[in-house]
Formats: sequence, C-alpha cells, structure tokens
Amino acid sequence: MTNKRIILGALIAACFVAALTIAVFAPAEQTLGNAAKVVYVHAGLIFVSMCLVTVVGIMGLLYLITGRDIFYKWAKPTKRVTLIFWGIYLISGIAAMWLAWGGMIWQEPRMLLGFSIFILLIAIYILATTVHAPKLVSLFNVIMGASVWLLLSQVPAILHPTTRPINNSSSLWIKLSTLAILVLFAVAAALSVVLSKDFEQKT
Repeated sequence: MTNKRIILGALIAACFVAALTIAVFAPAEQTLGNAAKVVYVHAGLIFVSMCLVTVVGIMGLLYLITGRDIFYKWAKPTKRVTLIFWGIYLISGIAAMWLAWGGMIWQEPRMLLGFSIFILLIAIYILATTVHAPKLVSLFNVIMGASVWLLLSQVPAILHPTTRPINNSSSLWIKLSTLAILVLFAVAAALSVVLSKDFEQKT
C-alpha cells in the first residue's frame, strides 16, 4: 500500500471519527431528545449521497456531450463511493427510526425509496463494470441522477418532517454541529473518490 493511500485512508477515517464525535457532543433536540444526534448524522449522509448521485449524473451528461474520457473514468469511482455512502445512509436511517419511533416503519415512503434507489445504484454499477459501453452507461448515469431527484420530489413524507427542523431550530449549536458533520462527510466522500480512483489505476 502506497503512502498516498495510507494518508487518504487516514484522512477519511479522521473525518468520520470527527463527524461522529461532533454528533455525540451535539445538543439534543427538544422533540426527539438524544435520538436527534443520529438524525444529524443521517441528514449529513443523505445530503452527501444525493450530491454524489448528482455528480455521477452530471459526469454522464458531460461525457455524452463532449465525449471526453475523463468524465467517464471519474464517474465509476464516484459511483462506487456513492454506493458506500448510500448504504451507510440507509443504516443510519434504520438506526434513527429505531431510536425515534421504536422500530422499523416500512410504511415510510422515503425509506422505501431509499432502498429502491440503492438497488438501482447496484444494478447500474454492475452494468458499468461488466459492459464496456461508455455511452450507454453514461446515459444510465444521467437517468439515475435525474430520477433520484424526481422521485424524491414526488414521494410523500409520512414520518419525515416536511419542513427543515434543523434549519428552523433556535439552537445555533445544533445548526453548527449539523453543518460541521455535513462538511466532514463531504470531505470524506471527495477523498474516498480519489482513493477509489487510485486503487483503480494501480491495481
């Protein structure tokens, strides 16, 4: 393992440890209490996961427009990291449900959508790794990036708040803690893409 990979791996781990540490020491929320601390992590993960999906879609679109291989080559490691973050997001969502509502609520449309999108991501990733058809894969990347936002906008929220309780919170520390967690996850995601690309090139 090269020094670059060790450094990247250490930085990614540090970002996750820092984010979780902030969540532990962040203030409890008035309604959810300490269970809200898992929600802070959950919120950061879903935001970063959505950004990753969007980036994959944009890369696919840019490849279709320009034909430049750089967009296609970077889309693959980005997609791989998206899968990882989306999986962690689903786990955090399950944890948040158990702590906030006492169990897994399968009737929650947004949670079901999360699992459906995860399956779609896996299918498109398998397609990208088994079929060498850059234009077709890039087209699916675009469809995936657009469909995620479209589906999310159409699916009703039963247990999820329809407003943004964190943004509307009167506690500055809750807002700052959530923002810090989000930034740390975003940095970890970016570093993970670079690390994934490095493994792809040198293995």
